[in-house]
Amino acid sequence: MSALPIPQFELQSPLELAQFLQSAKTWREVEALTTSYPHLKVAAWEVLTDEEKERLKTLKQWQDFAIAQKFPIGCTVQRIDDTEHLTGEVIQYWRAYGVEYVTFKVGSDYDWCRGSLLEKVSS
Repeated sequence: MSALPIPQFELQSPLELAQFLQSAKTWREVEALTTSYPHLKVAAWEVLTDEEKERLKTLKQWQDFAIAQKFPIGCTVQRIDDTEHLTGEVIQYWRAYGVEYVTFKVGSDYDWCRGSLLEKVSS
């Protein structure tokens, strides 16, 4: 049984599917959409920007990792011990020596931190 809502509409074009894919926060959402509209999938993929395609590939790659569920791409995070209360938008994950890290964008800069030292500020 899925916790995903059952759509009350029918998508008519690849552009419509691409718009929903752009707003998907999890790989499960992407799978539900592409399974429901396989005939629009390839054309919708072509409409997406390279950046958006990379975001979807990241969702797929990290779908089974708890860190991606705790800090979804696009959510706002902050270091737990940050006295300046700077926040950033999650853009990527990586792993080294069994430790999971989150890369996030703070203004025009990029930063990274162990997932265990971050808190989610907003979705």
